[in-house]
Amino acid sequence: MALRPFHVLVAGHGQLAASMVGAAEMICGALPGVSAIGLEPGESPEGFEARLRAQIGHDQSTLILADLHGGTPSNVASALARADERLRVIAGANLGLLIEAVTCTDELDDAMIERLVRLAREAVVDASTQLGTRP
Repeated sequence: MALRPFHVLVAGHGQLAASMVGAAEMICGALPGVSAIGLEPGESPEGFEARLRAQIGHDQSTLILADLHGGTPSNVASALARADERLRVIAGANLGLLIEAVTCTDELDDAMIERLVRLAREAVVDASTQLGTRP
């Protein structure tokens, strides 16, 4: 797999982020330049922010995929991104989005973010109707 020109950091509640990265590795193999950070029960936003800062790639751009829009991981990541143009945040991450992001070799720019968000939205479907189980 070609190296992507940016770091991918999955941020979520509890073990969700690490589990998502593990699932992506089952599908894609080893994922260098991809890491995960989970908000621990009872952890303050300030404590999470300090740990998140330590995980951000300092020599390259970082795409942060947060699990839940409006949750602490998303809010903290978004606040950091407002102050650092090398950071981009997409909230509402799913496994399809993560796989698209880790296999992308494009530059981390507005066009790529728009494409990733579109692909993530298109991946959410009512699969029960597609399988013919519902009229």
